[in-house]
Amino acid sequence: MLNTISNAIKMSWQRAKDENAVSFGQQLKEMFVLQLKTGFGPGNYHKYLLWQKTMSWQQKLGYWHDQKYYQFLNKVNPLSYRVVARNKVMAKALLKFYNIPDAEYLGYLSATGGFKADGSPLNSTDDLTDFLLQRPELDKICFKPVDGSGGEGFCAVEIIRNDGFSFRELNKSTLIPITDFINNTLKLQQGCDYIIEKYLDQHPALAAFNPSSLNTLRVWVGKATDGRPKIIAIYLRVGRSGSLIDNKLAGGFGVSVDMNSFKTVMLLPPDNNDHCYINHPDSGESMISRQLPFKDDVIALAERVTTILPNTRFVGLDIAITPEKPVIIEFNLAPTATGTTKMNASHQQLLGWLTNS
Repeated sequence: MLNTISNAIKMSWQRAKDENAVSFGQQLKEMFVLQLKTGFGPGNYHKYLLWQKTMSWQQKLGYWHDQKYYQFLNKVNPLSYRVVARNKVMAKALLKFYNIPDAEYLGYLSATGGFKADGSPLNSTDDLTDFLLQRPELDKICFKPVDGSGGEGFCAVEIIRNDGFSFRELNKSTLIPITDFINNTLKLQQGCDYIIEKYLDQHPALAAFNPSSLNTLRVWVGKATDGRPKIIAIYLRVGRSGSLIDNKLAGGFGVSVDMNSFKTVMLLPPDNNDHCYINHPDSGESMISRQLPFKDDVIALAERVTTILPNTRFVGLDIAITPEKPVIIEFNLAPTATGTTKMNASHQQLLGWLTNS
C-alpha cells in the first residue's frame, strides 16, 4: 500500500507539468477524498486519468475500484455463464447456432480428437495437409487456442504450396514445415488445442491505421431487464507495427469513437500515464477524425449478439470489419474495467443504469 501511494505521488508530481493536469496539490487532495468517499485508491487515480482538468469532479466520483466492478459483473453476468466466452469452442458453437457472422470455421485441431468442419479427423500433420489439399483457395489461416483470451497464443500463417506445404507466419520471413509448426509452434502434442479459422482481410479504412494487425472495434452493450439491448460505448483498438493483434498486452491502444458520426475522436497510448497523441507512434498515420464504415451494420450486429447470450446483461464485443461487412471476433463477458478510459466517462455514467434496473 505504501509503495502504491509513493508511486502515485511521484506520478502526480510529473503529471502536474502537463498543461491539461490539475496542480500537484489538487491531485493529492482528490486522491485523498476519493479514497475516503468511494474507496478508489491512489493507484487507480492515474490508471483512469483522473488528473485531467477537463474531467468534472462528478465524473471522478463515478469511477469504480476493481472490487466494485467485479461485484457489478457478478450481478449482471453470473460467473457460471462467463466461462462461455473464454472457451472458443462454446463461443463458436453459439455464434454458429444463431447464424451470427464471424470468421469462417475450418476445424478443431487436437491430438486427441480433432475434427474438420465436415467431421473428418484433424489430429495430425497428415490430417492438416489433407485438408489444405481439399481447400486450394485458402492462402491464409489462423489458429486460436481453445482456452484463453486477450490474443494469447494466437497465430496466423500464409500457406506456401511448393512441392508440399510450408507455413510463413504473417509479418515474418522464415518458412516453417507443417510438422515443425505443429510440434514446435503450436505444441500440439503437449495438449494445446486450437480452433482453425480462415484469416480475415480487413476493410481498407481499418487497415490504414496499422496494416499488420487486425484492428477491431470494442463495443460495450448492455441489456435492459425487458431484454432490449443498448449500445453503451465504442472504441477502436489498433495494433503496433509488426504485431498481428491489437490488444494492450501486445502494445496496442484505443481510439475513442463518436457513436453519432462514427468517426475517431481521441487516441490514448497503451500506458495511460503517457501523453495522448494524434498520430500512430510507428507510422505517423493520423488517427483522429477518421470515418469508419458500416455504422448501422456494426450496431445491428452488436445488438443481435447481445440478445442471444444467456443470462447476460453486459458484454464487450470485438468486431472486425471486412470489405463486405462487420463480423464478430469474440465476445467478452468480463471486459476490462479500464475500457472506460477510451470512452471518457466513468463506470457509473456508463454502467450505473444496469445496476438500478
